Amino acid sequence: MSVLGLLFQVLFIGHSLVGPNLPDLVEAALDQLSGPTVVEAQVINGASLAYNWDHAQGAEGVDSRARLARGGVDVLVLTEAQPVAVQTGSAEQVERFATLAQQSNPDVRVFLYETWPSLASGPGMVIPGDPGAATPWATRVADELPLWEAIAAKASAKGVSVTLIPAGQAMLALSQAMAAGKVPGLTNLRQVFTDDTHPDGKGLYFLAMVQAAAISGKSPEGLPARLTRNWLSRDAVITDAQARAFQAVAWEAVSSYQPKVTTAAAPPAKLTGITNPNLALGLAGVNDWTVQQPFLDIMKTARPWVGHLPGQWGGWSHDDLAAKGYLDANGWPKALPSEVTGITTLILTDLPDTAGGVAGRYVLTWQGDGTLKVDGRARIASATPGRILFDYSPGEGAVLLTITATEPANPIRNIRVVREDREGLLAAGQIFNPDWLARIRGAKMVRFMDWGLTNDSVVTTPATRAHVGDYTWARVGVPPEIMVALANEIGADAWFNIPHMADDALVSEWANIAQKGLKPGLRAWVEYSNEVWNWQFAQAKWAEEQGKARWGQDQAWVQFYVLRAGQVADIWAGVFKADPARLVRVVSVQTGWLGLEDQILNAPLVIAEGGKPPASHFDAYAVTGYFSAMLGADGKVATVRDWLAQSRAADPAHPYAMANTLAAQELRDGSVTGDPTDTLQTLLHETLPYHAGVAKKAGLRLVMYEGGTHVVGFGGQVDDAELTAFFTQLNYSPEMAILYGDLLSGWAKLTDAPFNAFVDVLKADKWGSWGALRHLTDDNPRWQAIAGGCGKC
Repeated sequence: MSVLGLLFQVLFIGHSLVGPNLPDLVEAALDQLSGPTVVEAQVINGASLAYNWDHAQGAEGVDSRARLARGGVDVLVLTEAQPVAVQTGSAEQVERFATLAQQSNPDVRVFLYETWPSLASGPGMVIPGDPGAATPWATRVADELPLWEAIAAKASAKGVSVTLIPAGQAMLALSQAMAAGKVPGLTNLRQVFTDDTHPDGKGLYFLAMVQAAAISGKSPEGLPARLTRNWLSRDAVITDAQARAFQAVAWEAVSSYQPKVTTAAAPPAKLTGITNPNLALGLAGVNDWTVQQPFLDIMKTARPWVGHLPGQWGGWSHDDLAAKGYLDANGWPKALPSEVTGITTLILTDLPDTAGGVAGRYVLTWQGDGTLKVDGRARIASATPGRILFDYSPGEGAVLLTITATEPANPIRNIRVVREDREGLLAAGQIFNPDWLARIRGAKMVRFMDWGLTNDSVVTTPATRAHVGDYTWARVGVPPEIMVALANEIGADAWFNIPHMADDALVSEWANIAQKGLKPGLRAWVEYSNEVWNWQFAQAKWAEEQGKARWGQDQAWVQFYVLRAGQVADIWAGVFKADPARLVRVVSVQTGWLGLEDQILNAPLVIAEGGKPPASHFDAYAVTGYFSAMLGADGKVATVRDWLAQSRAADPAHPYAMANTLAAQELRDGSVTGDPTDTLQTLLHETLPYHAGVAKKAGLRLVMYEGGTHVVGFGGQVDDAELTAFFTQLNYSPEMAILYGDLLSGWAKLTDAPFNAFVDVLKADKWGSWGALRHLTDDNPRWQAIAGGCGKC
């Protein structure tokens, strides 16, 4: 038997915060705590775990992959490169090494060694490649812990338990102990470091105490000051009193550490996911009251700044602040006007108490000097400079963030708000809320009309569009780069809506972002604006003005629409000319106005100028797939009230049962009242077949830009609480699910294009029940019908 078989064997894999001297000290400590031990190491200075895997053969020390393959390793200690926030795939690399170790020793224990950022970190500091350099060191150590925990948790979820060695937290505790006079002869952490990153001999002794305590589960207290035969270096010499202090701090840090767990309400064990292979989703708009909660950083959904004059709410808007030079390019305040008492933004506003996935503890962080107050539904758990923890539960009201003072030389900026258990994901560079991704993953396409604030858009140029660095994406829309990132994340085609006043430079920039950013295999769909025929929106009025200026005629708005839409389509086609199959150019029509499409597809005023037939600029002809039977209109409201009265009388315990049956019959074909207007039957057998014929004649593919139930009160009926309650429950009822099944089946008989449900996640109210899901943990019959599809249809 090899002598190694009788020894406790430890393997470190990492960089200069492992080698060359730490393994010897850990070995000596474990010899006394756990018995004869051999500690080996693979060291590549500055290397990430990925680089360590790829270059194991040329590393200092052992070849870790060969060593693990031979077997016999009892403990594997891994660490990631710094800055840890910029590393990618760390959990996967931990899993990779751990799996290799487990193949030869199923009982191997795997540890992740948390390190620390540069001691030089602090306000105003710039360190190339280190985005967190301007944050104070102690704050960074605390803030980055969730990132390390997330790596360990994600790797553990794959089946190999990974335990964190909280060495970064131990260094922070040592710094605090020194400042408090608890380490004899040492008052500052720099006294045990050789530079901004690396401990000297004394610091390595302390670090060995942390490692040995974590690996053995035993206190290192009582170990000698000199662990090895000789001191490793002159700066390694410590007194017995210093050794005792190091050991006490190390053991306290290790023994008291508990991994953070989420305080948020857990979602139901199983929620219906998307299995429908031909489903598209319109995405609900981004704002401070969204139940969609698409982003990890809640600040990205914040309401634009409101400045307050003395004694009142408001008085200054974001635009006022920007116009007078008080905001920087990203919208963070450089200073406050003397006239205001503060500026406020709102988040997590009026979320229903049934909303899942939002309750819990949140972390608010910022950079800069000044005063930032948190009010409203937030309950403060702790507050330190630049960091506040607060608890939140959904309900009426909002969380208010108010800046009452800011230092012009170092103003408050880069505010971020994230659920505490998601802090590591955000620090790792992830963008999207995993709860939301889980609900929409599987969609074939997503339409970004509301994300882009397309209706009534004020965006005109590249400078005025949304940018990734904007303090909120609820002011002029979500940046196209983020749209592309989402499409790539869920593997869906991306349908972009170009603002109606966008100049050619913006159109081209947007196209290039899509062309360069979308993963191979994903297509970009481009549509000029949204419903330019709809006089409810500013784009219709603007198009009418442009048409009259160009041709001197009234009622030319849809012809100007198709003129500009064709120009936009041509710009995109130029950008995608090397791979035209990745682009779908969309022209849309008013589905219910049969005949209006002729002015769009043939546009005599455009043709008279010598332009090409408008249809030649496009690939797809887009319609809606809505039905309502006009239940919320004045002509049928009395009938609906009668249904409700009859239903309550027939079955008081189920007051909507009969009314739902009658409403569903009316929605299907209008046979209850004899009026088939806007019913499912009319849509599937008259309206959509008509448009399918028009599209075929024009050589275009019939597609849907929005569709589903349109059951809502019209006009004054929106304020009728009884009708709203009935319509809301009807829209999510089993009866509605059956109608959706027929709608999906009927659509599939007309075209192979996806059914495009409007929208993904949105709270139902008097304005409509547009959300297929009402919140992130909703699971209703209508959603189940949409998500499941129509089988072999």
